Amino acid sequence: MIELHQFRPVLGIPNASPFCMKAEAYLLYRDIPYKFVSSSPRKSPSKLVPFIVDGAKTVTDTEAIMDHFEAGQVQPLDADLTPRQHAVARMIRQLVEQDLFWQITYMRWGDPAGWALFGPILKAHIPRAMRGPAVYMIRRHLLIQMRRRGLRPDDTAAAYAKGEIMLDTLADFLGGSEFSFGEEPGRLDMTLYAFIANIIDQDHQNPLQDHARSLENLTGYCDRMKRLTFAKAVK
Repeated sequence: MIELHQFRPVLGIPNASPFCMKAEAYLLYRDIPYKFVSSSPRKSPSKLVPFIVDGAKTVTDTEAIMDHFEAGQVQPLDADLTPRQHAVARMIRQLVEQDLFWQITYMRWGDPAGWALFGPILKAHIPRAMRGPAVYMIRRHLLIQMRRRGLRPDDTAAAYAKGEIMLDTLADFLGGSEFSFGEEPGRLDMTLYAFIANIIDQDHQNPLQDHARSLENLTGYCDRMKRLTFAKAVK
């Protein structure tokens, strides 16, 4: 049985790490059986989660995980995309995984209201030894990184405005399409869904979530992807 090592679910979503959620969404979409293993970056060869253990092989990084399983598929995802579509998919994935990632981080670690809610939840789910100075140091490091990107705790309106532009861009990209490049999901959809759903579906309200929920094609997109992935897990 394949082992999927990742964080435990919190905030009312399958995983508060969009990267973990991306990997699990892919396995569910592909109907690949797996065993969930609650893990931490300390146990990962790359010091990052998620990672999978498939027999004697350990694979880290969500794209590498998909590569590992797609190599054995008769009809790989994205096989019908044009070179231009592949290029667009790579650029959008980089936008989401580099920039939208920091918006999600800000919602929980940077926004004072978000941290007031997320902090206690985080501390309840980590080893006791990490609940004091370790969490403080992690947050301090993240705040430095966020400030460098213009995401300041003392100006939440400006910080969320940056995220709203990103969400508008993704809504314009999807338009009226069912999925990124047609009527069936591709690899990019595993990324888009995990990151957008981390904003739309978490149980802590904030201005970025309000904006995302106002974009009907994004909410509809998440509903479609959920039916093809995590809805399977509860049947």
